[in-house]
Amino acid sequence: MKNSYADIIESYVKEIKEKLKDNLEMVYIIGSSATKDIVINWSDIDTIIVLKKYNYHDIETIKKVSNSYEVKIGNTLYSKKELENKIIDSKTYYYLYLYHHKVLDISYLNEDLIIPKITFEECVLATKIILFNDLHNIKRLLTYDNLSNAQIKTMFKKIYVIMKSILIIAGKQPKNYKQTFEMFSKEFNYEYFDYLKFIYDFRNDNICIDYMRKYSYDLIVYVTNMNLN
Repeated sequence: MKNSYADIIESYVKEIKEKLKDNLEMVYIIGSSATKDIVINWSDIDTIIVLKKYNYHDIETIKKVSNSYEVKIGNTLYSKKELENKIIDSKTYYYLYLYHHKVLDISYLNEDLIIPKITFEECVLATKIILFNDLHNIKRLLTYDNLSNAQIKTMFKKIYVIMKSILIIAGKQPKNYKQTFEMFSKEFNYEYFDYLKFIYDFRNDNICIDYMRKYSYDLIVYVTNMNLN
């Protein structure tokens, strides 16, 4: 990779600010790229971008700028009105909660944008939506005889999000792969999922499908037996 993730993020935020000008309200880097838990040639750069007004021209600009970098950049987009009125997805609830608790900083913030307060109860409710969806998605994957590489990668991501969701509901604040897998194993005395080994094996087309299936199945059983009310 020619440029470091930090360099790419700095350049991306600068370019978005220059091109969107007065219509830009916020750029918030989230996920592993925000906490420097980067796995080179694996980690994406994830952002939450807020526009004063949602319009086609600026969406096309964001798409064009995002696609000009060698790292995949994923953007969750909102208008100012949507964010201020909490018309947002579950992931955004959590990252706004982290911002208000000074766990993560926002790269660019227009002073006229009112970032809504997120209570712990709201965060948990939104997180449960993610959790229940991902439990059903991973159950569906387990019914397939043959799994493609894309489906195996999806299974890995579902394991991660399920663990992260449980930790959030338990009052923890995991921010990336490393913290999530280590914290879940420690908090619940659960078999550690070696995510770095998974990524290495995945890149070398050496994934043990039986292990992934068994680990996913056991995790589903463990989580569905929890008291999540």
